[in-house]
Amino acid sequence: MVLHMDTIQSIKDPRIVLARALSSRKGRNEHGKFLLDGEQSIDWALEAGALIEFILAAGADTPVIAKKYQPAGIPVLAVTEGVFRKICSTRQEYPAVGVGSRQEDTKTVSSDFVLVLDRLQDFGNIGTIVRSCAAFNIHHILATDPEFDPFQRQTITASRGTVFGMRCSRFDSAASTINYLRKNGFQIVATSPRGTEIQSILNLPPLPIALVVGNETSGISTEIEHAADLLVQIPLAQAVESLNVGVAAGISMYELKFKQVLTMIEKRIKATLGRELNVAGMLVQQALDTALAKVSSYSSKQTIFMMVLRCDGEMIVEHMCRQFGLLEKEVESFLNPLIKAGLIIRGTHLSLTARGEETLAGLWPVIEKTERDILSSFTQEEKFDLIDKLRRIQETAASLCENTA
Repeated sequence: MVLHMDTIQSIKDPRIVLARALSSRKGRNEHGKFLLDGEQSIDWALEAGALIEFILAAGADTPVIAKKYQPAGIPVLAVTEGVFRKICSTRQEYPAVGVGSRQEDTKTVSSDFVLVLDRLQDFGNIGTIVRSCAAFNIHHILATDPEFDPFQRQTITASRGTVFGMRCSRFDSAASTINYLRKNGFQIVATSPRGTEIQSILNLPPLPIALVVGNETSGISTEIEHAADLLVQIPLAQAVESLNVGVAAGISMYELKFKQVLTMIEKRIKATLGRELNVAGMLVQQALDTALAKVSSYSSKQTIFMMVLRCDGEMIVEHMCRQFGLLEKEVESFLNPLIKAGLIIRGTHLSLTARGEETLAGLWPVIEKTERDILSSFTQEEKFDLIDKLRRIQETAASLCENTA
């Protein structure tokens, strides 16, 4: 049972002291941890893969909460209601809080589009922007403020927990942020009412983008404004002086991501998972075809088809076409050499003959050697890991097909 029977009754308990410290930005930054208010926030963090060290619970629901988080291996500690109220500084009532650990604040580039927050102060705005980032597949946020804290209660709530899936890098100043962006090849696009470019008709170079949004009151800093490669504005009706920074950031992310796709579409197409797997599959097939051509007249696709028959016992023609990507007009030229050689039998179903099994056994060493050569630069552990990842991709893709059928 995860629930500890001894109830924590003192606010001097180290876990209570830690939880109370995490109510402040200073405490969160000093400890590298954050506080999760209520089960919804705890669930958001779990879904994002955050590390939750323990949960503090009070009241009659404590055993239920302990049972809920037992599969995740998270200790649930019972606390008296009086002590629990000392942890919760808000008026909202919830039966549990969690203590989680922040990921290391790395400066490694993780994408070709990052968002830079220049001295933003409003936690709700920050949360809204984080949620928009997640919606537009932007997962790296940079902050020019070294005390930037993405795990304040209001930020977590406004982001609907998407902040837990975000990488946040903090810098000492705008200057150090600019240096980082320059070093990593980003073009700096800053939003400002003084922008010289209208965002919606902007000509965007095909380079990684760092979109900078500024403070709610004063906007972007002078350093950012002078360093920006592009200073853009969103044209507004005269009756509206400016947009809320969260709204403006969402508009800018949408328009700039769209333009980036247009300018970098060839590069993006070449980097897609489908293309990478397709190219890898074609090259592996060509390598097998080259090796098999030296010892037989059968292609790698025909050989693999016989391998599938050996494992499955039989197969209908329609299934064969789907699995091996054959068109109806290609069926006869694919099957006839195998039928004439007595390797397979074609009836209601296709099946492998004894002679086919012997042929397959003879070709097997060639297939094994070619596979070893293809993976010669891999360690044994990497080979197992590759097969495991490919199977997981297959299972997930199959599941998606079933869900949309």
